[in-house]
Amino acid sequence: MIRTRTLLFPLLLAAIAHADVTTLVATRDTTLFNDANGAVANGSGPVMIVGRAGGSSSAPVRRGLVRFDVAGALPAGSTVNSVQLVLNNTSGNTGARTVELHRVLADWGEGASNTTSGQGAASQPGDATWIHTFYPASLWSTAGGDFAAATSASLSIDPLGVHTFPSTAGALADVQGWLDAPATNFGWLLKLDVETVAQTTKVFGTRESANSAEWPRLVVDYTPPVTGYCVSGTSSVGCAVTIASSGTPSATAGSGFVVSLAHAPTGRATSLVYGLTGPSATPFFGATLCVAPPLTRSAVRFVDASDHACGGGASLDFNARIASGLDPRLAAGTVVQLQWHVRDAASLLGTLVASDALRAVIQP
Repeated sequence: MIRTRTLLFPLLLAAIAHADVTTLVATRDTTLFNDANGAVANGSGPVMIVGRAGGSSSAPVRRGLVRFDVAGALPAGSTVNSVQLVLNNTSGNTGARTVELHRVLADWGEGASNTTSGQGAASQPGDATWIHTFYPASLWSTAGGDFAAATSASLSIDPLGVHTFPSTAGALADVQGWLDAPATNFGWLLKLDVETVAQTTKVFGTRESANSAEWPRLVVDYTPPVTGYCVSGTSSVGCAVTIASSGTPSATAGSGFVVSLAHAPTGRATSLVYGLTGPSATPFFGATLCVAPPLTRSAVRFVDASDHACGGGASLDFNARIASGLDPRLAAGTVVQLQWHVRDAASLLGTLVASDALRAVIQP
């Protein structure tokens, strides 16, 4: 263990838990038309319809389906902070109507059916219909789609134009679940809160629309499992000593999360230090300690000569450290702060130079 005898100063940190924002375009979207035979669909059409068409309460109901490839866009192990579904209401009946999002419970497809008509088109192989998940052979358990009863989010839609669903606990849980378990991602079903009123359809652009502004989008604010913070120290030859990583920290992988050092003085002694009590920005033997004590230090190694201008680097597979069992605190869900310390002189007691730091969340 390393103990510091210096007093803690106010934190002067950058991006301690850096959040990123990404916008996903739908990978699938379609309309379910209330047809007892599943003969009508619009898998590849430019519009998605929600509500009851026609002039009577017995007119057919329409429901939408939309899916986003969350796991393909976000790093595994990320924490989802907020989500917003953005739809463009391009036409439909006037008047405010509340559209609900419900998590879909079964996989479904898009076929080649294609129309702008509110009546739909003849179902094609692979289409989702009122009774089919994949036309003509695979069926929903319940006509109209298999979906969670709880509403994940809702929004009053009126007038035409762009509408953004709020980030709710339900929608957040859905997207986090799709990231953590991609095989469960079947997207959302869109329906009106009241489906018994005629002439209530809302029409939204789909990913097949010729106008990209009409494509369904999902805006996700998330924190990756590994983020950088603090400020790199400068070595005696004027180079910023930096930390980086590759792979994902894991309690079970055994290897694959490599924490590396770069631009450090060649041949000098170095070690990776880590702590579990948070970040810091404390003067420490001539450097800045970016990891709050108590600290644990890896075995000393020596900087290689891989960098002609600045010196070289070193690396350590932190997953191997986790798997060794030497530190039982390193379990799934634990947040670890890591930093390289380098002796910037021939002597082990020479001046210390330190890298910037990483915050890593150990995954299962």
